[in-house]
Amino acid sequence: MNFDPEFLRACVESAWMIVAMPFLVGFGIILSYLFGGLKLGEKRSFKTAAMMASIIAVAWGFFHSCFIFEALRSNPSYSFQENFDFFTCQNFKLSVGFLVDNLATMMLIVVTTISLFVQVYTHGYMREDPGYARFYAYLSLFTGSMLGLVVSTNMFQMYAFWELVGVCSYFLIGFWWYKDSAAAACMKAFVVNRVGDFLFLVGVIMLLLATKDFWGGGTVMAFAAQHGSAGVDLAGALHRALEAGTLKPELALAASSMPLMAILIFGGPIAKSAQFPLHVWLPDAMEGPTPISALIHAATMVAAGIYLVARAYPIFLAPNGGTDSIALAFVAVIGTITAVMAATIAMSQNDIKRVLAWSTCSQLGYMMAGLGVGAFSAGLFHLFTHAFFKAMLFLGSGAVIIGCHHEQDIRKMGGLRKIMPFTAITFLIGTLSISGFPFLSGWFSKDEIVAAAMHYNPVIGWILIATAGLTAFYMFRLYFTVFEGQYRGDHKAHEVTPVMWLPLVCLAVPSIFAGGLLGFTKEAFLEGGKAANAWSKFVYFNHPHIEGVDWTVLGVSTVVALGGIAFAYLMYVVKSITWNKSIVESNNIIYRFSLNKWYFDDLYGAMVNKGILPLFNNTWKFMDTVIIDNIVNGASLVTSASGEVLKYTQTGRGQYYALVIFMWVALLTWIIYIASPFA
Repeated sequence: MNFDPEFLRACVESAWMIVAMPFLVGFGIILSYLFGGLKLGEKRSFKTAAMMASIIAVAWGFFHSCFIFEALRSNPSYSFQENFDFFTCQNFKLSVGFLVDNLATMMLIVVTTISLFVQVYTHGYMREDPGYARFYAYLSLFTGSMLGLVVSTNMFQMYAFWELVGVCSYFLIGFWWYKDSAAAACMKAFVVNRVGDFLFLVGVIMLLLATKDFWGGGTVMAFAAQHGSAGVDLAGALHRALEAGTLKPELALAASSMPLMAILIFGGPIAKSAQFPLHVWLPDAMEGPTPISALIHAATMVAAGIYLVARAYPIFLAPNGGTDSIALAFVAVIGTITAVMAATIAMSQNDIKRVLAWSTCSQLGYMMAGLGVGAFSAGLFHLFTHAFFKAMLFLGSGAVIIGCHHEQDIRKMGGLRKIMPFTAITFLIGTLSISGFPFLSGWFSKDEIVAAAMHYNPVIGWILIATAGLTAFYMFRLYFTVFEGQYRGDHKAHEVTPVMWLPLVCLAVPSIFAGGLLGFTKEAFLEGGKAANAWSKFVYFNHPHIEGVDWTVLGVSTVVALGGIAFAYLMYVVKSITWNKSIVESNNIIYRFSLNKWYFDDLYGAMVNKGILPLFNNTWKFMDTVIIDNIVNGASLVTSASGEVLKYTQTGRGQYYALVIFMWVALLTWIIYIASPFA
């Protein structure tokens, strides 16, 4: 279908509406609450209006994003950027605006697609909840914040939306605030993310100090240079700073160290994308309603860290533009540790949502590892494919929870394939895709990362291959335990309504075909990677990476994944292997290590309760009782003593007062004379 070029250009230049509409809806619902009273939220008409407005806003964003994709696919020159001055002081200014290029368009489609299906699904999942309209308000604000982050033109603006995403996630994770577990989970997520965000802020300040004179009068900390502007992009400013010596290429504890700056900025993605060692908030975020679990864990909040690393990639590269940098090596190591750590923890979890949460953590590690080993396009490709099948899996878990009368323990499920056929088949598709089953979307994106990692460092490559086997095992452990065998629940299970399973069916389509359509070309796949695939050509169109197929690595990875599936089948369906039962019953150290999530919660709890909080309490007492109290009491004592002395100078005699004035004038004159540099 051919569209009018002027229409496509207008769609690109009006991309700000994609961000504005969810914000308007979210604030509109909240203002209605404030001015209409709490009883308004109980009215059926208001709930329906809130739901329709929220869904229409994100549906608009979805179709608008699709038109933008078509515009940039047909003509990359349609990329558009517009900036407005936010703060100006002499020659320094900070700007806000919106940037629409190929990378942003990819994320716009992912966020709006997942958000649209989540909001439709929410109507079925939350319709009996008294906070129904309020939940839609939070969803809209969350979606708008993430979309604003995606189209940000510079690091300053991205940091602002980054914090908005964190605040909205706090509201959504703690939506059922009257539950102690939910209140603790949202606080934990907020505090842990503040640690990473502080490091991120320090890195941004270092970037500003090192490059403030090299933006050519354009947007400061801009990701891309604006057409018709004398300014430069991030890569250009870094290059100028390195040449001028305000930025140093070596790792050191100095504000001018480029690797240190990159690692500090990476602190934000470590927390937001739940990377080791700031991953502990993610599983507890399951205390929020399932729709927000799908939204946070599939395409929005946790993907923000991946997007930041990709968008600010020049900061992580070596000074010569290569991928052999300290910063990228750090990213690769952190991603690899996260991938294997979360996979080992997921193997022993029995809460259906927590298994998927740890799975998300592991897959995010895969994406980070991909970016770290230089597989830029592959890391983002896995973000894209993962968003669809992981959203489908989370929404499927919500359907299972509703169908089993709010039961989340997989040991009390089983046999649901016949009871919940729509949920079962879509869950199976998602499980196959994330396991790397041949020709499903996850197979294309994950194995590109593994192949690149193997060429970068065989140790990282083999760890990721082993993680692929673990992923296949624990995901099919989940599927077989929930959907095969005999039902073990206390209440009769049932299939959910179409408003809940239809989004699953829709998400199953990209979960099957997205990888093949974008990652499969004759040149890129059959001829050993002599040309970039369709995904790389679009996302990195200026100079696409050629991340071709390594048939040996692909074959080994696929065999390992299929082995994990077979092992889970023999253990949980045929039951010819009984190691799992003996391991659980023996409660050995390896099982406890996995079940207790590598004891990170215990470690951090001990650090906070026995280290940080007592130190803070003692410091506060010392500052308050020893320093502040003594300063206040001392000032009072000095004032009182001075008054006692000076009261004797009030004699009522004019000659005495004149003499005192003359003495002070003489004293001050003498002091000024002595202190004067010209004396």
